[in-house]
Amino acid sequence: MVLEDPEEDDALSSSRYRYDVFLSFRGADTRHGVTDRLYRELVLSGVRAFRDDEGLERGEEVSSGLKEGIDDSAAAVAVISENYAESRWCLEELAYIVERRKLLLPVFYNVDPSDVRKQAGPFERGFREQEGKHGAEKVRPWRTAMEKAGGISGWDSRGRDEAELIQSLVKRILTKLKNTPLGVAKYPVGLERHFEELKRIVDVNSKGVLISGFYGMGGIGKTTLAKALYNKLVVHFRRRSFVPKIREASRMEGGLESLQAKLISNLTSSKESGQQIENVGAGIDLIRSLAFEEPVLIVLDDVDDLRQIKALAGSRDWFYEGTRIIVTTRDKEVLPESIVNVFYEVKELTSPEALQLFSFHAFGRDKPNKSLKGEAEEIVALTGGLPLALEVFGSFLYDKRRKEEWQDALQKLRWIRPPSLQDVLMISFNALDDQEKCVFLDIACFFVQMKMTREDAIYILRGCGLNPEITIKVLTAKSLLKIIEDGILWMHDQIRDMGREIVLRENYDHPSMRSRLWDRNEILTVLKNKKGTRNIQGIALDMGKREEISTTARLRHYFMMHRSFQSAFAYFREMCKKCFPRKQDNDKVVTLQTTCFTQMVDLRLLQINYVALDGGFKHIPAELKWLQWKGCPLKTFPFDGCPQDLAVLDLPESKITSMLEQRHSKKQLAKKLLVMDLRDCYDLTDIPDLSGFDILEKLILVRCKGLLKIHKSVGDLTKLKYLNLSDSSNLLEFPSDVSGLKCLETLVLSGCSKLKELPTDLSGMRSLKELCIDYTAIKQLPQSIFRLAKLENFSLKDCSALEQLPDCIGELRSLKNIALDGSAIKGLPDSIESWTELEKLSLGFCKSLTTLPDTIGNLRSLTHLFLGCSSLTQLTASVGHLSRLKCLSLNLCKHLSQLPDTIGGLSSLVSLDLEGTAIEEVPSQVGALNMLEKLEMRSCRSIKTLPESMGNMLSLTDLFLDNTMITTLPESIGMLERLHTLRLSECTQLRQLPASLGKLKSLVCFVMPDTGVTELPLEFGMLTSLTSLIMRKELNRGQPLKHIVLPESFANLCSLKEMDAHAWGFSGSISDNFERLSSLEELNLGRNNFSSLPSSLRGLVLLKKLDLSHCNKLIYLPPLPSSLIELNMANCTALERIYDLTDVEGLKELNFTSCSNLVDIPGLQVLKSLRSLFLGGCKACLPAVRRRIGKVKRQLIAPTLRDYFTEAKDN
Repeated sequence: MVLEDPEEDDALSSSRYRYDVFLSFRGADTRHGVTDRLYRELVLSGVRAFRDDEGLERGEEVSSGLKEGIDDSAAAVAVISENYAESRWCLEELAYIVERRKLLLPVFYNVDPSDVRKQAGPFERGFREQEGKHGAEKVRPWRTAMEKAGGISGWDSRGRDEAELIQSLVKRILTKLKNTPLGVAKYPVGLERHFEELKRIVDVNSKGVLISGFYGMGGIGKTTLAKALYNKLVVHFRRRSFVPKIREASRMEGGLESLQAKLISNLTSSKESGQQIENVGAGIDLIRSLAFEEPVLIVLDDVDDLRQIKALAGSRDWFYEGTRIIVTTRDKEVLPESIVNVFYEVKELTSPEALQLFSFHAFGRDKPNKSLKGEAEEIVALTGGLPLALEVFGSFLYDKRRKEEWQDALQKLRWIRPPSLQDVLMISFNALDDQEKCVFLDIACFFVQMKMTREDAIYILRGCGLNPEITIKVLTAKSLLKIIEDGILWMHDQIRDMGREIVLRENYDHPSMRSRLWDRNEILTVLKNKKGTRNIQGIALDMGKREEISTTARLRHYFMMHRSFQSAFAYFREMCKKCFPRKQDNDKVVTLQTTCFTQMVDLRLLQINYVALDGGFKHIPAELKWLQWKGCPLKTFPFDGCPQDLAVLDLPESKITSMLEQRHSKKQLAKKLLVMDLRDCYDLTDIPDLSGFDILEKLILVRCKGLLKIHKSVGDLTKLKYLNLSDSSNLLEFPSDVSGLKCLETLVLSGCSKLKELPTDLSGMRSLKELCIDYTAIKQLPQSIFRLAKLENFSLKDCSALEQLPDCIGELRSLKNIALDGSAIKGLPDSIESWTELEKLSLGFCKSLTTLPDTIGNLRSLTHLFLGCSSLTQLTASVGHLSRLKCLSLNLCKHLSQLPDTIGGLSSLVSLDLEGTAIEEVPSQVGALNMLEKLEMRSCRSIKTLPESMGNMLSLTDLFLDNTMITTLPESIGMLERLHTLRLSECTQLRQLPASLGKLKSLVCFVMPDTGVTELPLEFGMLTSLTSLIMRKELNRGQPLKHIVLPESFANLCSLKEMDAHAWGFSGSISDNFERLSSLEELNLGRNNFSSLPSSLRGLVLLKKLDLSHCNKLIYLPPLPSSLIELNMANCTALERIYDLTDVEGLKELNFTSCSNLVDIPGLQVLKSLRSLFLGGCKACLPAVRRRIGKVKRQLIAPTLRDYFTEAKDN
């Protein structure tokens, strides 16, 4: 469908809107029907949709809140139903949408679009009634809006599947949304101004290696700007890396090496966490070798030490021409001019920008309310244009609309003038109640540093008698806290530092008088000297981590403020500790006396990781709620010493083998304990009787490899919600009676490779939502499995002994995901038809599975089906009934020879993978898959032709036909207007490309090495979007090539960046219009038979790599473009002369191996960037080169010279 709205092209490209789409609908008609389903699908697809969920009582006018919703939306979807015109509210909304010139996407729900346009049919009465109530003048703009909506080619629901209609609409919205790979700021105000000032960095066509240093105070927006630039540049680089939080990461043990590993992992696109780096020097060598291969894009965020830059980007010489590196820092002094060649100070927002950003956070729109405009402008002026201050203070005022409240806030800001960021942030802190302040300080001083998850923090804070769920919501709403990926708590370091500064102000000189301690040196001083007091509520001591640089930073600050010999010496001594750590200090175990805790009667939180305690546990304060003791050296853990109010007991990586039972003390502990974490306690052989632990909710026994069985009392833990025993590889049995586990929601037994059975009666686990038994030895599921009525996720991967599923498994009606990959099952029972909520079914590598039941077609909610089953011979026709299926994978179903004709019924299918199947023919019905974006048919060796109906797959973007036996492509392929990638590698039977190929206006990547194609169609030059063309051939494959030339239109490929035509068989001369390939960066014409190259080659101003190796008839090399970095002329045995290389000053690699007739390399002596020179077998040019090489040989890599000098000596 083509929308006729003039604003469509750029409506959704703006990032200034709070919402992507505003939904307008008649609530009585569609709220609980199509609108609800559309809204849910939009949200699941990541679209920010505004909907009037409250069903607010509607007055005479559209509320200001809904108008703001329209203003703050990039587009609007109007679901126009039969009674739409009976609602004045709907008509007002539609008119306002049109008035504001929003992109309008109409859905004609069971109505005729022409009736909408003409206000006829069911709308005639509605408009007549509206005119009777409000008059023709008032209704006129409503009629105009309806006429406009009816004139847009929208979505007509009549005769169309509703799910397909919604998918189509969502897809259109998603294609218009210009989402970026990195989350920038919620409201990225002022970025365009920065982009304008940084044109040189943004311009990827400018030469050289640019290392840019962005500097400015904390909270000014350096990271936001770096992310935005990264997003803008990322499409131009195959290798890229964004390395965040360098200052924080480098403080940890092996910090620089881990940062190097992350950078290397990103640049190599590794999916693993990163390889081990032995030392910083080894990491530098790896980075240099990677960065030297091609241009890279790197962002190094939050650098505060020159050593960090030297370890990650120590010299511009490391990097390939065209590389862009951005470094952000608060301290310009750490940016040496020898490395950084572009400096940019990130300054405060301008006054209009600051007001706009503040308004977004305070009012939810880009400008303030008129009644509060004066106050807003003064607040903005007083906050100094700092983005973080504007965000925090704006969020603080978001729910305040009374003028008195704003004036009170304004008075506080005036009082602290001149402003500092910390003081501005303090206003938000002071507005918190006592409980919120307590939680904020716990998170700022402890949890953020530990990268703790929201869930873990909630358990700890609940144990402290707080209400963390609500409090954390308050802190996030006020922008004092964020929940990032994997649920981890995150604070801007300025906010974190404010929290810590509040605690430091409690008593600067005496740490023992503060409420929270996190600095290692201060903690050890307090504990070893037994100076603890009742003021101390929390201690975080982790001796497994390298001491943070905060001590060094504090001493440096003290030296700058109080210059004296003593302060200078203290700072120098601390720096020496960092630079020359003593091994014995690192390996020494710290031992503390338990009596040092005696006076800390109000201690709630205690982390003492990798510390030894000496003395009785009776000295540990009874008020303690959280104890984390990683690496606990005790062999037996005494329950009798645990504080009776303990809520969370964390003992990971401990040496304990058992836990002593003291009935009295255990009974006391059992009253309050919520979480027990014993992960990685490899020596643990048993756990105690947990009877009486009535409120225990979480028990973690991951990788407890010494455990053989679990105490039967675990089956009676009535409040337990989470039990994880994964990778406890020696576990032989699980409690047989689990009737008490009524609240259990997650049970993880993955990797318990010796576990052979589950309890017979599972009926007690009525709340279970997730069950993971991957990699176990379980042979059969108990018949009671059907009792798990709430089970949503069931994972049975690699259960190699499991051959059959019980029929009753169909009773799991809540199931959403089931994974049976690698199991030994031979079939699925017919009863699976009851899995009406199932969304994902995975059967990869089920080698014994031969058929699927017909009832699979009844899985109406299924969206993903993976069937990589090597024994599967037939795909049931009922699969075609899966109207919501988005992804179907038949990868490596090597005995599947036919697809059912019903495949055309998969109206929502987006991805179809047929790789490695034995399919002989693609049914013509695939043409009905108009939502399909990706079709993979690699190594389908039985397929010889494709149906013409493929041209109807108008959404197709990726078509992979590598290593197939196809002989022709259908002429209809030219109809695939959205095709982005076409792969035909090793299609040896394909002799010719159709002329219609030139119609693929969106084709960007065309890969066809080692095909039987010997010429390109005349229309090939019409592929104006093509950037990558790979059509190389291996030597001696197929018949000898005849005389081949490129079509005249080839020079029209103005977007082409990469071309590989190795051994294609070109002869004679290359056309002189080659220079029109103005975007070309890499060109490989090796092993071709042309005798000359055009002088216009010099016009390829972006060319970086040129490979002409083995061109045995080439005699002369003409002038080369000055952008060239690599030139390979190896084995050009007829080559006699080359044009002077003086202008190619950026050349880094030069290969003339075995160019035996070459007499000289003019200009060699001026190639200051040259790093590699290969001249083996070039005897004729020896005298001339010897004279020139003296000026460059120092910078060359030694191994490349060795052969040359050896040969020179022999000669």
